[in-house]
Amino acid sequence: MYKVVIVDDEASGRNVVRHNLKRFDKDLSVIAEADSVKSGIEVIEALKPDIVFLDVQMQDGTGFDLLLNVRERGFKVIFVTSFDNFAIKAIKYNAADYLLKPIEPDLFQEAVERVFEILENRQPAVSVEQFNNNYNKFDRIGLPMSDCVRFISVESILYCSADGNYTRFFFVDGSNCLVCRNMKYYEDILPQSLFIRIHRSFIINIHYVEKYIKGEIPSIVMANGFQIEISRRKKDELLELLDVKL
Repeated sequence: MYKVVIVDDEASGRNVVRHNLKRFDKDLSVIAEADSVKSGIEVIEALKPDIVFLDVQMQDGTGFDLLLNVRERGFKVIFVTSFDNFAIKAIKYNAADYLLKPIEPDLFQEAVERVFEILENRQPAVSVEQFNNNYNKFDRIGLPMSDCVRFISVESILYCSADGNYTRFFFVDGSNCLVCRNMKYYEDILPQSLFIRIHRSFIINIHYVEKYIKGEIPSIVMANGFQIEISRRKKDELLELLDVKL
């Protein structure tokens, strides 16, 4: 049976998590609750849980402060919060999932089952020093939807297109989704060694460029056959990333 700690400065938030955990009574045991960063650290270090449900914003700090100050990371984290703008940071902290309040029961169940799969292949506890050293090494991002945050591998992104104040992501499997963030936001956070904004309306993954077409207005063809014009000011930067000499 896996041990659970719930950290949230609001009793109502802790109660909702506890209520949703009832379906897992045979597999999980809530061993403690905490209402602050300070008490959360104390409980986690004393009881060494397997799973921590963690709020982001609390009266004495954030869930990220807690993670940076526990001595060992021998547990998996599921963030439960009202704020969708910390999903990218949660990925950097190796969160197993990021759920938005009010909690959707089906998404909650999926998150817990995902953690079960991870725990079955348990890795040794990570020291805070190791954790801090790995802080910026991540290969996934969180895409905020209307009712959840979808975690995806950056390698699965074919390209992104501007859609008003939103961004549409196109994936290598042929699917796509509309995300509640503008293009500039993703231009800033996607790895610059892999992604480039070649036009005001498009960011591409250079791994999936199939063809470069010369001309007065050059363009590229992506792996799905879609052709995109290249802004003149981005031409040289793109060719350098592609390691192409013309």
